Amino acid sequence: MALVADTASLDFHISPLLRAGGLSAQIRQSLNDLIRDTHGETIIKLRAFVSGAGDARRVRAEVASLFTEHKLPLPVLSVVQVGGLGQETAAVEIEGVVATKRTLNPNGLAFFTGETGGSFSEALERLKTSVRAANVTPDHLLTTTCFTSRIEDYNQTRASVQSLFPNTAITIVQAVRDPASDASMCEAIGQLSQAPAQGPLVWLKNARATLVNTPQLVFTGMQLSFGSYLDDAHEAFVRLQRATSAVDAVAAPVEINAFSLDAYAGAAIKKNASVPMSTFTVQTVEGLPSIDASAGIEAVLAPNAGSPVTAP
Repeated sequence: MALVADTASLDFHISPLLRAGGLSAQIRQSLNDLIRDTHGETIIKLRAFVSGAGDARRVRAEVASLFTEHKLPLPVLSVVQVGGLGQETAAVEIEGVVATKRTLNPNGLAFFTGETGGSFSEALERLKTSVRAANVTPDHLLTTTCFTSRIEDYNQTRASVQSLFPNTAITIVQAVRDPASDASMCEAIGQLSQAPAQGPLVWLKNARATLVNTPQLVFTGMQLSFGSYLDDAHEAFVRLQRATSAVDAVAAPVEINAFSLDAYAGAAIKKNASVPMSTFTVQTVEGLPSIDASAGIEAVLAPNAGSPVTAP
């Protein structure tokens, strides 16, 4: 449930939206597209967004089958059911974190925790402000994921992100089918032009960003919470800790993402989170890959980072 990769070698890919086929067929095609595009390099993390009423549990089975078929090591996996994707016929969209054999990020990475706003444009503007505060140039933002209330014009929405960050890979999903508000959230990963002067791991409190130049990063799959009580959320964090401790005994949080089905489960997760709030996001979604799950947590952590520095 956790894998380690070299920070400098990380690359990020997103499968294209598909127009034909059922969920299982689209999962296999999306995975094959990622495997083709990564040219045999090691995919260490997958995060799949399943649209509408599709059975999110199929993703894990298809990943296990296809990676075994290709004789590839299994990645860690997070699966989230959302209200919709950018194409009506699209059933799944998959993000991949890849450990390459190249030095792509010699100065490290910036992880931008979810910036929320009362509208999509407001969330995007707040992300833009955070990117500027972290001294990441717009053309060095590598990947951006946005959870919107509604996808009314997908192409225009994508264009608004691309106009700010011209080289970023973009995922846009509608978080739930029947949104209660226009609230949206955007998160991102950027490439640092200079190594952080304060140290290998810097939490930017006001910018909701983490600058990291540690040799390695730990990526986890999703750990589920079954219930909306504090004890239920605590058990999910315990399982997350067990997963990461199997890889490295001491790892500092870079980014913690929680996905909940309602405000009660989200509040329980938030109250149990003993991490800086600048590293933590809770997003309400349509469903999770277990019919009785109420929330799920995934993490990116920095092993052997020493004492993280908190900066404004």
